[in-house]
Amino acid sequence: MSTRPYRSSVREQAAGLTRTAILDAAERLFAEHGYARITIVRVAEAADVAANTVYAAFGTKAGLVVALMERGAAEPAIGRALDRVSKAADGAEAVRHAARGTGETVRRHVRAMEVLYDNERADPLIAEAVRCADDLQRARLGEIADRLVELGALREGIGRAGAADVLWYYLGQSSWRRLRRMGWSWQRAEEWLASQVAMALLRP
Repeated sequence: MSTRPYRSSVREQAAGLTRTAILDAAERLFAEHGYARITIVRVAEAADVAANTVYAAFGTKAGLVVALMERGAAEPAIGRALDRVSKAADGAEAVRHAARGTGETVRRHVRAMEVLYDNERADPLIAEAVRCADDLQRARLGEIADRLVELGALREGIGRAGAADVLWYYLGQSSWRRLRRMGWSWQRAEEWLASQVAMALLRP
């Protein structure tokens, strides 16, 4: 019996753990000390790997930031929220699930998002990652707008595109970050943003 598939699986698992350790270290160091002050060598030391391992996996510091964005984009809470929205019985329920899901995602990845958006001008690769992150979130919020249309929940005169814009305005990254910087709790921010979306979009 060949042990090759087993060994391959073990190697893949080890590589995944190493990648996670590197990203965790990079996220923490960038958030605590600033993107500009951190080197690949320092990330490697914090992750207890060789610098060449970091270079091989991510290429550059900007590559690390892009990978952090991609990890956030794959957050399971996003899929769960979209599933709940798709099963919502009315617009108010859909909006509550949308606010809760976006809030949960931002909360889990807030440090990575701060690094990404605060360093948008530091490297063209990061700027492109910001555009991709925004486009992806707008697309997902567009799915929520589609559901509100299906439910017949929108105010007269508001169509799918307008609903998507309002969702982006209130539930996009910048709104959560701004409220948090003002000292709001996650719960307060979630409830307020959900109420604003409901007032702006839903039939009375």
